[in-house]
Amino acid sequence: MAEGKTREIKISIPEELFALALPEKTIDHFSKARKEILLAFRSIIDARIEALEKREKKKGPKKKKIKIE
Repeated sequence: MAEGKTREIKISIPEELFALALPEKTIDHFSKARKEILLAFRSIIDARIEALEKREKKKGPKKKKIKIE
């Protein structure tokens, strides 16, 4: 296989068949893992938002020069 090339195969099966193929405990672990991955992405996003807000506070309000004659 050539390096750098990948292919994705997605298989969809009805929920009933999925439940028959895997134990309920396994399905529960997969569901919890999916939630944890989403929470991890949320924490990354929250950290970036916080960093942007801190940067904005450091800059302070924009000052406008007024010419006095």
